[in-house]
Amino acid sequence: MADVWYVGVDQVPESLAVLLDGRDRARRRQILPAADRNRFLAAWVLVRLVLGEKLGRDPAALRFDRTCTHCGAPGHGKPVVEAGAPGLDFSLSHVGGLAAVAVSDRAVGLDVEDSTAGEQPPASALTERERAACGSYADFARLWTRKEAVLKAVGRGLAIHPQRIEVLGSTLRALPEELGRPADYSLSDLPLPAPYVGSLAVLGPEGAPSVRSGTDLVGDAARVLSSSFRRPRIHR
Repeated sequence: MADVWYVGVDQVPESLAVLLDGRDRARRRQILPAADRNRFLAAWVLVRLVLGEKLGRDPAALRFDRTCTHCGAPGHGKPVVEAGAPGLDFSLSHVGGLAAVAVSDRAVGLDVEDSTAGEQPPASALTERERAACGSYADFARLWTRKEAVLKAVGRGLAIHPQRIEVLGSTLRALPEELGRPADYSLSDLPLPAPYVGSLAVLGPEGAPSVRSGTDLVGDAARVLSSSFRRPRIHR
């Protein structure tokens, strides 16, 4: 069964940036808008804390490989844990004030969106039947999370045009041949704090995922870090 954690971006203190490795700190410095840097921090701190707990390893010691499995280029592939558990897959997403991560023993994709963020859905992203089913931006946001979750599960992102995937209601109806059959995937809508909506795609049969707040996980890490900094030195 897949597990999903989410956390408010403003709940992740700057002090937890020490959990990032040098590569991720460099990536974060290249992000110019402060709000985007904060979302990056929240997402990758949550990823490290969740995976560290799953693997029984120090979150700060985790390293990630971003080699694309489709073209072999470094840097833009779906990240995987170096020397991680065989079969462990994860996916992260962040938008507005929310960051989330999903972990599964099968290929998994997660997407979250703010259902109040826009006015008109981009027609080019939808099939004709999907456009007919979207009466509002909120409808589009929910639909988009389902399409994006599938693309992230297979590690292709927007390299495949989203119009080649069709989702009606919560059912995957059509896929490009290279992604397999719609029946190969399980789609689940996620209960997230309003105004956020999210969906999970898993390769293979899947029951309802476990969805929980990562607030305590982040808070505990911040307290442990703060305590270690306050520990008095013993002079000999």
